[in-house]
Amino acid sequence: MQEEGTPKFLKYHQGGVRGVAFSPRDRYLFCSGACDGKVNLYTALRSELLMSYQITTMTLAKNINAVRFTIDGSKILAATTSKRLAVVDVERGEQLLAYDNCAFSGRDRAGVATDPICPSIAACVTVNGKGLTLLDLRMPLPVDFLYDIHTSTIRDVMFLHPSWPWTYGHQSPILTADTDGTCNVTSVNGRVLHSFNANQNHVNAICATPELFNQCAEDGFYSLLMCGGDKISAYVPDMGVKEILRDNNDSPIWKLRYTSNGSILYSACEDGKLRRYRRYPDHHEYLGEVYSHKGDIQDLDISPYDEYLITASKDKTVGILRLGAPNHGWTEYSELT
Repeated sequence: MQEEGTPKFLKYHQGGVRGVAFSPRDRYLFCSGACDGKVNLYTALRSELLMSYQITTMTLAKNINAVRFTIDGSKILAATTSKRLAVVDVERGEQLLAYDNCAFSGRDRAGVATDPICPSIAACVTVNGKGLTLLDLRMPLPVDFLYDIHTSTIRDVMFLHPSWPWTYGHQSPILTADTDGTCNVTSVNGRVLHSFNANQNHVNAICATPELFNQCAEDGFYSLLMCGGDKISAYVPDMGVKEILRDNNDSPIWKLRYTSNGSILYSACEDGKLRRYRRYPDHHEYLGEVYSHKGDIQDLDISPYDEYLITASKDKTVGILRLGAPNHGWTEYSELT
């Protein structure tokens, strides 16, 4: 099995980088969005810039708060501080649509999510930061606005897999977390299906374990919702917060991400350090720091086959690290925990 590589830092932005995301279809393609108003496309295989697209104009606020690929990998969503959500065609690098007055306009990183099943469904944080805008990318206007589902600013949003217990009909539920430490599971029609407190003063990031939901499988693994803020909380449905991780030295956590098999958890912190944990059936073990930026890390993502990890930082760079061989095919690997 190939060993972990040396981190590289790509500086193709003129402002702090707010978001990064891998394409779910192309194992090497990823994008970044920054405060210079640009969305850049890269190849992880060569650590090279492929294309740069200017989302905002000189008459608009330049900050891009978040970027995300649709599940089919054909489009990139970019949320800006001008309250606009832009839809970019990956093949041509052209802007297909722009939804105005629907995205969060604050200075901090915002939340954008795409449905893991339907490539045309997406959600972003509304202008006041306390609700969600639901989008069907086949339509020129937003489908719906879910107003004030939180009492404070929403920091992160994601679609849960329908195997989780709060599925409403055949649609994926939406998980959101706010600055007061409250997490809500909401249906696409605005009904709050579940709410819990992460036992933290604030929550900036949420993620779910990647396997299909099982409260306790035969091998003992729990399906968890991980909440990151001033620490990391592991929440089990119907059981509450079962574990709290405090290895971030009181530095706020801005992003959490599991590898595809759920064995390793990575956390991106405001102190510029990337940390990782090994997941066991009933706890997480801190493995130490992976690498560090000169500025806050705002976002991170992992390639579809766990080959590469990327980070976005306020120091205007995108960090990239080769984790090892792909977890599929004749070069696949497995981990014993």
